[in-house]
Amino acid sequence: MIKKLDGYVLKTFIGPFFFIFSILFFIFIVQFAWQEMDKYVGKGLDWLTIGELIFYMGINVIQLVLPLTILLGSIMTFGGFGERYELAAMKASGLSLVRILSSVFVLVALLSIGLYHFGDKMMPYSQRKARQIMFSVIEAKPTLQITEGVFSNNIPGFSMKVNRVDGDNSEKLTDIFIHQQLSKTVLDENGNDINIEQDPLTIIAEKGILQVDKHNPRFLKLELFDGISYTEPLKNKSYEQRKRQENQTTKFDSLHYFIDISAIVDKQTQQDPGNFYKNLKGKDLKLLIDSVQKTNQEFYLNNAKSNYISSYYYSNKMAELKQEKVKIEQPLVQFEQLEKNIQIISLNSAIANIDRDIQNNEFQIEEDNARKKYFSRINLHYYRNWSYAITCIIFFFIGAPLGAIVKKGGIGMPVIMSIIVFIFYFIINFTAENLTKSGNLHPFLSAWAANFIFLPFSVLLLLKANSDSALFDISKYIDPIMKLYSKFIKPKNSEHSRYQ
Repeated sequence: MIKKLDGYVLKTFIGPFFFIFSILFFIFIVQFAWQEMDKYVGKGLDWLTIGELIFYMGINVIQLVLPLTILLGSIMTFGGFGERYELAAMKASGLSLVRILSSVFVLVALLSIGLYHFGDKMMPYSQRKARQIMFSVIEAKPTLQITEGVFSNNIPGFSMKVNRVDGDNSEKLTDIFIHQQLSKTVLDENGNDINIEQDPLTIIAEKGILQVDKHNPRFLKLELFDGISYTEPLKNKSYEQRKRQENQTTKFDSLHYFIDISAIVDKQTQQDPGNFYKNLKGKDLKLLIDSVQKTNQEFYLNNAKSNYISSYYYSNKMAELKQEKVKIEQPLVQFEQLEKNIQIISLNSAIANIDRDIQNNEFQIEEDNARKKYFSRINLHYYRNWSYAITCIIFFFIGAPLGAIVKKGGIGMPVIMSIIVFIFYFIINFTAENLTKSGNLHPFLSAWAANFIFLPFSVLLLLKANSDSALFDISKYIDPIMKLYSKFIKPKNSEHSRYQ
């Protein structure tokens, strides 16, 4: 009898579960596709490639869809039991609500474990797959980074505007305007950023062809036809030299340019250091966290030693001068008594020293903030996999008792209640995540904040539903107020009351 009842409850839950999951996944993936579609549509990509990209990039919505599905499905299932008085019949047979929930709870627990392994293994795989597809797309269609009629800074070191892009592989350009930026950042052999200063260069051409270099896919080959290049040499020149320097204007029939796109390639593959942690499994991510923490500790220790040595040196130097009691043969000259040019030199020297100290402090502060934010991001990503899995269980213990209390199945009331719960959950998650990214909240608290808040609420609902409490019966809250009101304010006797 009990096994049949468990099977019936489980069967009643599974039907709406798959239906709700399909609908919610479709809604979330369409919403994601709507945001990303303009980057790929109209760029010469086939729909299969676009679909693959959107699927692999948007599959992470499952981490939000599954908890919401469990919440809505449990409200609908147990609300329907209450509405059809099946829940009352089950309780009348001697079963508690906790026992009735047990079969579905086992399924939800398995789903939460599956969600954790999905985030730990499938999510990194989908990220790597999406980046590989993106790299192959950029290799085949480099103009994907260019939008017609709009200045684009996606190619490092250049601002480019193209009025028209066509051709079989979108390689043909028309009405081209290119401006080479004053400096660009490249990576040296050790992976450090190096700023390279360049002379400003402006190129205007009627037509061009942009394609990946056959010998090195990390370079774009840009062929320009019928144009003018305008150069203004400014590099390592003083103001007077720049003033005398004539600008150089060159008219050309054809011009070949090679553009380094290593930064774009690294960004679209797993070699991008800023988002590399998203491609790692939980075990590897934990090793990365330990490595980053050790590196940060060494950085802070070196800074502390440097500041201590500097202050120790100056304090010792002052103490030595005081002990030597150096005799001053001539009286000290006041600053106002110095010659004008010496005053200016002294002031400039003092200002330069202060500026240097300010720049060093600002650099240390920026470096410290960048390290903290990156460390917080990778920690938050690590804890999120665990917290989303536990959210499934908490949402089940919110949805099932809530449905048993309100006794409403179907689509209407359960959808409204689940949306309200999910909105609060999303607001808490979003706020905590922003606080963590700004360095104002520990990543562990950020990842678990919503679960910590909703856990007591789920326990309260379970206790109330198990004791058949009329938690949402409005008369339960209004009647005591009305009794108190009638106790202190007596109703006036009507005109005919004395004849009664």
